[in-house]
Amino acid sequence: MVCGTIAISGCDKLQSLNGSQVKCDNEVAKQLVVESFSKSLSDLSAERIKQLVTTENITIDMGKLRGVLKQITFNVSDIRTNNSDPNSKKEYCVTQFVIKVPDQIIKDADATRNISEETNVAQAAVISDLTLESNQLEKELEYSVQPTDDGKKVYITLENPDALSMFVRDIAIDSLLKNARQNAAELEKQEELKRVAQEQADAQEYQSILITEAQTNLNKANENLNIVWNATTKEIREKLLDEQRLWLKKRELECKLNSSNAEENAEVYRLNCETQTTV
Repeated sequence: MVCGTIAISGCDKLQSLNGSQVKCDNEVAKQLVVESFSKSLSDLSAERIKQLVTTENITIDMGKLRGVLKQITFNVSDIRTNNSDPNSKKEYCVTQFVIKVPDQIIKDADATRNISEETNVAQAAVISDLTLESNQLEKELEYSVQPTDDGKKVYITLENPDALSMFVRDIAIDSLLKNARQNAAELEKQEELKRVAQEQADAQEYQSILITEAQTNLNKANENLNIVWNATTKEIREKLLDEQRLWLKKRELECKLNSSNAEENAEVYRLNCETQTTV
């Protein structure tokens, strides 16, 4: 609940209110409804700014926030009296509360939400059971109005303002977060590009190590094969030379063909294949 009070000035008004009830559609009551909602919105906005500083290290200039909030206008219409307290001068009222949000504020808020992949203002209004047409929000708002016994002050209590206040608060603050969100998104993008580039560099380096290792193993296998080959007599080498050349060519082609089916590390697969065939 949000409470508001206003002192009534002027002898005529004092006389008209003294000893009587203040009707729901009284101009003073209507003014207080707007002022009370505006205060609720301002307080919730200030709390949200503190949260942003704490949770995201984002600071929003309070002067800019006040400037945005001043552009948002409120109006009460279709006022109805729900009930009257028989033991006091309190009236229970309901109004169709109308909030006009400038087009640019909504556009900036939507831009911020698009960056964060959140629902835009129009979609959020539907989800929140709010009517949004031509940048105008409407919702029934309940309140009670009661004068003091001496008729010098009028008290207003809003019964259900929080959901609507927070909805408008989020639009206002999101409109101011556009640059911060864009900068954060760009920074995140650059960090992601650096991460991907580092992963690719690491993968290439690892691939190079695997190839070097596989080539070293093949070289050792070939060296051992040559030791055995050179240990034979000249006559045997001459007799087996054509067969040996054919075997080497077959080894190369078989491993090359098999490696072409490998999903990754084809060169490593080929080298390891030749090594395994040799040992």
